[in-house]
Amino acid sequence: MTFYNSSPYAGTVHFDLSYINYQFDWKQFPTIFATLPWVYMIPSFVVICKIFYVYLDSNWKKSEPGKNQHVFLIISLSQLTCFALFFSDFWMTRLPSTGIFTAWCATIAPNHWLKLILFFALYFNYLAMSFPFLMPVVRFVIVAFPKSHVRINTNIVRYGVPLTIVFPICFTFYLIPALGVCKQRAAPYPFGAIWIYYINSAFGLRNSFFHLYNLIFWMTVSVIANLLLFYQVRRARSKLIRAQTSGASKKAHTSITITTLAMIAFYVTNGSFLLMYIFYYGTTSYFSYAEIMRPFGNDLQTCVVTWVFYLTHPAFQQRTTSSDLIFSTSSSFRRRAENSVF
Repeated sequence: MTFYNSSPYAGTVHFDLSYINYQFDWKQFPTIFATLPWVYMIPSFVVICKIFYVYLDSNWKKSEPGKNQHVFLIISLSQLTCFALFFSDFWMTRLPSTGIFTAWCATIAPNHWLKLILFFALYFNYLAMSFPFLMPVVRFVIVAFPKSHVRINTNIVRYGVPLTIVFPICFTFYLIPALGVCKQRAAPYPFGAIWIYYINSAFGLRNSFFHLYNLIFWMTVSVIANLLLFYQVRRARSKLIRAQTSGASKKAHTSITITTLAMIAFYVTNGSFLLMYIFYYGTTSYFSYAEIMRPFGNDLQTCVVTWVFYLTHPAFQQRTTSSDLIFSTSSSFRRRAENSVF
């Protein structure tokens, strides 16, 4: 389906009379798709805050089996970033798609305030891609260097986190001169469903290919890091004494596997939807319908990783046993570590 556009800004809804006169109808599917995520995102955000609270409230100078400062910091930053991505993407795509702002947006000119919404969505998207890489790196150091992992991971976090936070700027600089605009979404979205995009970017650069190349890079290095971690874990497990090969050890390994698969699934789903957007968005192909499900694919990392960590970690269990207290990647595999991976 195509919509006639009479806006002086080609491809946008600005000053187009048909959009200025648009009447919001809440009984359309974009409204449901904008409301539904809050059902699982609000509980997930509460859990993320609990994880972060453990990091802030713990006395990290005192070694506690089952808890590691650097792992809690990375998982907290990663999941807070994922929620920030959800929130910014909600304002960029999900909420405007309902049509609630369409008439208002049609009465204003393209501006930098709209661009800021887009910028934050892209910034947190790049950030969410890079933070998961630090998780297997920190875990690997704990398992591979049980006597010196605190010093090594302190340096990794000290320099790695700031670099990760600055990193997305390298792939969003072209938005500095750009203006944010409201555009009609392609089929199957109904007339009046808009989203926030940009025009007049520096050198005419687009985000799609930057995004794709980053996905490929971070997925590749994350898979390699996790493979190295699993290899090191297998070596460590083979050296365990019988008393250490408990159900908690198996539970830890299963938890790591599920968490890793969820993080890798984020790259795969995100990349798949991005490719379909590049090649099929705005066409009559059935692949164009995948754009509807793209935001839910982004939600995968926020919810699955958060709940796996929360439900399997002894720090969040009301009752702990002696086997629970050794539940961690490092302490389950090497008791010589000063702190455990979780």
